[in-house]
Amino acid sequence: MATGKKFAGTSVPTHYECCLHGLVAKDREPLLRTRLEALCGDTESAHRELHHEINCIPCVETPVGPLRKEDVALRLRIELDPDDPLNEEKATSTVCLFGHPEPRSGRGATVRPAIYAQVFSGNASQFVSLLGYKFHSEFVRKGYWFLYRNAYKIIVSHIYRLDEPGNIQSAQPTDPSGNWVVQIVADAVGQEQVPKVSELLDEVKSLFADYVDLVVVDHIFLQNKIPYS
Repeated sequence: MATGKKFAGTSVPTHYECCLHGLVAKDREPLLRTRLEALCGDTESAHRELHHEINCIPCVETPVGPLRKEDVALRLRIELDPDDPLNEEKATSTVCLFGHPEPRSGRGATVRPAIYAQVFSGNASQFVSLLGYKFHSEFVRKGYWFLYRNAYKIIVSHIYRLDEPGNIQSAQPTDPSGNWVVQIVADAVGQEQVPKVSELLDEVKSLFADYVDLVVVDHIFLQNKIPYS
């Protein structure tokens, strides 16, 4: 039986993910990395990452009607050891629930509520199944990240599809041109922190203006809708 983190009180704390996205061409990535090393420390400040992300939808489809809009997808994020990706004992699993992004156009960042629950033991996939969810799709994210001012996580990665379900060794790049996806993510604890975090995030992106165009993604593309059809 899987076990997750317990929270005091009657509710799980909701955080607000404030982020910006961009693309960097293959030949420009070394320049961006040099800039990150200069701002965040040195070459030792880079953290490699390898994530297997599994999107899950409810096992029972809500009938067509108003309640159908309340159905949400869950994401099982499995953090693998880049040097030993097949070693399950070194993997860390987290169940993620993302809310719908704010539709406000005046924000300097994409803002969406997020709840994370780490699975400390047992079978994480079975745990998600017990919650009433089933597999829908998956991808792999591989790259590195830096932490700026202990508050802004800057992720530079490639996205891969899996030709064989569940087999990360069958991963193939979704972008043959080799472009890198760049994200700057900051966490706001509580709605009252969102305006300040978004404002500062907009300032941080100016530090990378010569290397990547970081933008606010339209909220329509990040809505947590169930793809029943």
